[in-house]
Formats: sequence, structure tokens, C-alpha cells
Amino acid sequence: MINPDDVWEALRLWHGAETEKWPLARLRLGLQLDQEQAEFASLAQGGPAAHNRAILNRALEVLRMRAPSAEDLLRQRFEHLRDVLDLAHALNITESSIYYRQRVAVNSLTEIIVGLEEKASSDWQERMEARLELPTYTTLVGVEQPYSTILEVLSDETAQFIVSIDGLGGLGKTALADKVTRKVIHTTYFDEIAWVTAKQTHLSTLGRLKVESGKPALTFPLLIDRLAEQFELNQDDRPRLEQQRLVKQFLQQRRCLVVIDNLETMADYDILLPELKRWQRPSKFLLTSRLRLLDELDVFSFSLQELPRQAAVELMRLEAGRTNFMALLQAGDEELSQIYDVVGGNPLAIKLVVGQSRFYSLPQVLQRFSNQQQQGDLFQYIYLEAWESLSDAAKTVLLTLTEAGESGFNFEHLHTVSGLPEEEVQQALEKLITLSLVDLGGSLMERRYRLHRLTEIFILNMFA
Repeated sequence: MINPDDVWEALRLWHGAETEKWPLARLRLGLQLDQEQAEFASLAQGGPAAHNRAILNRALEVLRMRAPSAEDLLRQRFEHLRDVLDLAHALNITESSIYYRQRVAVNSLTEIIVGLEEKASSDWQERMEARLELPTYTTLVGVEQPYSTILEVLSDETAQFIVSIDGLGGLGKTALADKVTRKVIHTTYFDEIAWVTAKQTHLSTLGRLKVESGKPALTFPLLIDRLAEQFELNQDDRPRLEQQRLVKQFLQQRRCLVVIDNLETMADYDILLPELKRWQRPSKFLLTSRLRLLDELDVFSFSLQELPRQAAVELMRLEAGRTNFMALLQAGDEELSQIYDVVGGNPLAIKLVVGQSRFYSLPQVLQRFSNQQQQGDLFQYIYLEAWESLSDAAKTVLLTLTEAGESGFNFEHLHTVSGLPEEEVQQALEKLITLSLVDLGGSLMERRYRLHRLTEIFILNMFA
């Protein structure tokens, strides 16, 4: 909230000065005025003093229409630097009257700035939300801790500038990124928000694989094009290198949050990550991927886990209520836990079971999942690309881990049971963890390795 003390300090800084804090620096009104410039960088190049003057000038224009004498007094005092005694003589009033009128004028100016800021903030939020895709969820469950952690890292101006949410397909990485981004839009952490997706496939609620044909993979030039479009820098007659320069300049002069959704291959990272590192600060990047960037020291990698049993049951009831599926909504926890026992806490798999249970009995649906009957699209969507990239040793480690249960195996036990040389087990584990196929748990003194329940079903059926 802006108060009269802030406005008084802003007026005092009209001509610039050394200060630790610019009281109007984070206003959306300043961004709006920046956008209105013929060249977007003009105000930004002028620094915080230019932004400060632009905001005050806009508010004083409104004040002039309401109270011309109040506007003139503030301009005389702070723009033209006339002292109180000089003004008192010119107006033939006492110094105390000047101070009184000045205080009233600052209060009026404060009300105007608050009103302008509310309008500018509402317009900005609407514009940023229009850049997002429609949410695929109504309520997210079981993500309180991931949500808080990601939001905390993004809000810290000195923390990591590239944040990655990783995990298996269907765990809700995109939904979590969307929820975080919508929260960020209602803060003053960032000046601009952009959302770019590389997603080319998705599943319907009945488990049908949809391929978004005609959309190329996310290359660096394509990323530039999409950012230029969202930042309203796109001009067809501009050379590509010039457009790239403008986008980079935009990211370095503003605090932007760029969400890049569904970067699924190492080739994506090999192309994009070096460029993102050059473009960070003060802007930040939020990535979602099935790949874990554990070996990138300057990337904050957060691995999303499947839902615990209680949150999974809550999701089942939410889905049943959303679709008015009364039979499932009225089922007891014991019946719903059967779903969790088969598919684990993968939100996508849970939604597919709920969707298919409208047409078939629950035991029949769960049997199909266990045998991968009519679930080829689901397993192809989640696992097939990763499976085809694995060595025989990695597949053997996965098969071994189907015996590990929820507690998992430590490395020594996994090495013994697999029958593989120690070095091959180490290499396989690193690959499988990077691909989010193996869940890493335990403590610093003893790591333990386990599979998600859905991964276990897939592996057993592949070897069967």
C-alpha cells in the first residue's frame, strides 16, 4: 500500500538522489507508463529516478484537474525547488499555511496514486493471465510443500534464477507451475510473465493419447519468437538477430518470469539451457520436465513425488464431485484405497481410473490397469520414450527394484540382488534417477531406491 510518507519521499527524490529505497519502484503504474513510451527501453534506461518522476507527473496531471492550486504548489516545491518562505511571500500567506496546504496536497496525490495503481495492477494481472493456458484443474491436493518451496525460491531476488520442477508424466508438474504462476501474478515479484510450452501430447480423461500435430519442437528461435510476441516486441520486418537482442535486453532490464513447460529431452536442455543462463538476472526461468537437472549446480531442481494415500483419496473424491459421480463419491475410504494400491499416487492415473469407472466396475478397471489392458496410451505417454533409451543393465536394475516395495533397497542390496557389476549399477541408477524412473529417498547416510507403483506395473508387464 502507498501512504503519504511514501509519496512525500518520492517528491523529495524528484531530481534523483542516493537512496536505498525508491518508494514507488514496484508499482504496476510505472510499468504501464513504461509501456506507453515509443521505445520500450526509454524509461528503463532512465533508471528509478525517471520512473519516479513519470509516476508523479501522471498523478499530478490528475490532481491538476481536481485541484489546480494543489498541483501547482507541489510542482513549485519539488520540481522547481522553491523554498517555503519564497512561496509564502509570493502567495501572501504564512509559512504554516504553506505547510498545511502542502500536507493536504500530498494526501490528495496519495489517493490519486492509489487509484491509478489499482487500475494499472488489475489491467496488468488480466494481461498476464491471458498469456497462460486455461488451467486443467479446479483444486490441487497434496502440493502444499512443493508450492511453498517453489514460490519461496522465485520470490527471493538473490536465489537461483533457473528453477526446474521434474518428475514422471502425470504427476502434475504443469498444474503446479500454473498454480505458482497465478499466485506470482498477484504479487509484485516480477514485472512480466511469459508462458511457453513444448508439450505435444496429452491424455483425455478416458486415457486416449492426443498428439498436437503440426507443432514443431521448441527450438531457440521459436522460443525467441514466442517471447517477442508475448512481450509485444514482435515485428515481422525485424531481422532475427535484432529481435533476439531486444528480447535479451527486455529480460535484463525487467524482472521477468518465463515459464517453459514440458522440456522433455536432453536435446532440449543442450540447446536452451546455455542461453537461459546468459539471460538470467534479474529475470528467472521456471521449467517443467521429466528430466532431473541434478548435475546443474546453478539450477534449483525440485522433484515432484506422487501423492500420499490420504491426498490421493481426496483427489478421487474431488474428481467424483466435479463430474457428479455419486457412486464413487459415496464410496468408503477402503474401496477408494483399492485404486491407490494399484496405481499409486499418480494424479493422471487416478483421474483415468475415476473416468473409466463411470462405464465399468471398479474391479474390472483396476484389473485392466494391472495387466495394461486398454492402457497402452497411458504407459506410452509416461514411459515409452524413456524405456527405449535404457541399456539392458538399466532395465535389469528396474526389474530388481520391483521387489523393493515402498521401503526401497539401499545400494548394497540392489547391487547384490541385481547380479550386475557395481559400476554398471551406479551408471544405471544415475540414468534412471535423471529420467525420474527411480525415486531417491532415505537419508544422507543411507540412500534408498524405489519405484512408483505405476512404474512397477509397467516394468512387470514389459518383462512378462
